[in-house]
Amino acid sequence: MSRADTGESHGRTVKKSVTLRESVVEEIEARTGARGFSEFLNAAAERHLALLQAQEIVDDHVTRHGEFTPEELAEAEAAWRGD
Repeated sequence: MSRADTGESHGRTVKKSVTLRESVVEEIEARTGARGFSEFLNAAAERHLALLQAQEIVDDHVTRHGEFTPEELAEAEAAWRGD
């Protein structure tokens, strides 16, 4: 039994049925093999959720403090690049 089957890697797992375009499935399987398919989709979903949460933080900041200034944006871009 794999770690994904037991839910040991990041918590319990839940089996769901999803519908994907055939071309998407083929490309994922070409990169991961059939056994890595669920792990690939789980990682993609986690990344997408993280982006949504980050957008919510930005939206909340803008609502409370107004748009970011050019200086704030430049500082953020420098931090992103590791400058």
